[in-house]
Amino acid sequence: MSGRLENPTAKWRRWVQRGLGLLIGLVVALIVGEVVVRAFDLPPRPLPPLAAGYYELSPNRLLKYRFRPGMTPEDVADPGDHRGFRINSAGFRDVEHLLSKPHGCYRIVVLGDSITAGVGIEDLDAVFTRRLEGLLNADGQAVSFEVINLGVGGYHTLQEAETLLVSGLRYQPDHVVVAFCVNDISWDADGQVLEELRGQLPPGQQSVLLTGWRSSSWTSGLLSQSRLCFFAYHRASSLEPFLELEWRRESRSGYVGTPVRQGLQRLESMAEAGGFQCHLFLVPAFDRHFQAYAHTELHSRVLEQASTCRSVTVVDLLDGFDAQEVEAVDLSHDGLHPNAKGHEILASLVHRHLKPVVSDGGRGDESQ
Repeated sequence: MSGRLENPTAKWRRWVQRGLGLLIGLVVALIVGEVVVRAFDLPPRPLPPLAAGYYELSPNRLLKYRFRPGMTPEDVADPGDHRGFRINSAGFRDVEHLLSKPHGCYRIVVLGDSITAGVGIEDLDAVFTRRLEGLLNADGQAVSFEVINLGVGGYHTLQEAETLLVSGLRYQPDHVVVAFCVNDISWDADGQVLEELRGQLPPGQQSVLLTGWRSSSWTSGLLSQSRLCFFAYHRASSLEPFLELEWRRESRSGYVGTPVRQGLQRLESMAEAGGFQCHLFLVPAFDRHFQAYAHTELHSRVLEQASTCRSVTVVDLLDGFDAQEVEAVDLSHDGLHPNAKGHEILASLVHRHLKPVVSDGGRGDESQ
C-alpha cells in the first residue's frame, strides 16, 4: 500500500511559512540586538562627526579641507567635541606663532589629525603639544623650545605631509613630529567633514570640486546607521585582510597603497632637503585593554614601511601606555581620542623620546 503524495501547494505553503518564520525571527533578533547595543552603549563606539562649522574647503586638492582661520567657539552653533576650539590666523588650533624663528629658539612642528588638534579637550593648554613645550622648557636647556601644532581633524599621513609642505616649512622647523592614529591608513577617515561641506555648495560645484575625492560603499553606510552592525563588524573582523588590500590597492584618489606609504615618502624627502629629523609616534587606540590590543598588525606594518626612511624615526607608544597604571578605557572618552589624562601621558612619552635628541638644541644627538 503506497503512501499518499503530498499536495504540491501544501508543501510549498509549508516552506513559505517556515521561511517567513525564520525571517521574522531574524528581524526580531536584529532589532533586539540593536536595542541592547544602544542601551548598554557597548564598545567600540562610532565616532561623532567632526564639527563642520570649524572647517572649510581647501583649494589644495590633496588637503581637501582645512580649519577656518580665526574661528572661535562663539562662531559655531554646534561645536560638538570641538568645544573650546579657537583657530589661529594660520588656520590651526594653537596660539599665534611668528613665521620668523627667534634667535636661540628650537622649533618643533607637530603634524597629526584630531588627536593632535585635541578633539574632546576644551582647554588648549591640556593638549599634548602644549604640555610637551612646557616639559622641554622645564629641562633647563641652553635654548628655548617652541612647539607648533599643525594638527587638523580627519587628516591622514599624506595630508599631514602636505601640511608640512604648504604650512610647516615656513616656520623653519628644527624637528618634525607626526602623531599617527590607527585610522590614518584610510583615505576617507575625515569624520564626514567633506560630506557636510559639500552639502553647503550648489549641486554643480559639488560634482566639480569633490568628484573622486572619496570612496564609498554600501557597507560604510550600513556601519554608520546601525550600532549593532558597527559593533559586530569591529569586534569580529581582523585588520589583516584589510591591511593587505589597502597596502596593494590603487585607491580611487589616484594613489597606490595607503596614505601612510605616500606620506612617509614625502616626509623623508622634505626632511633630507630641509636638514631636519622627523619622529613619527604611533599612538594606540584606547578601545580595549592594551593586553588585548587589536591593532598590533597595523603598528607592525607602519614600522615596516618606515624602515627604509633614514630621516624618519618611528616610535611605537603602545608599550609606554601599557606601562602606565591606568586602564586604556580610562584614557579616552570614545576609544580613539585621548582625554586630558591621556594627553598628559602622551606628552610625557613623546618628551622621553625627544629629550635626548633635541638636547642642547640638537647638538646632543651629534655628539653620540
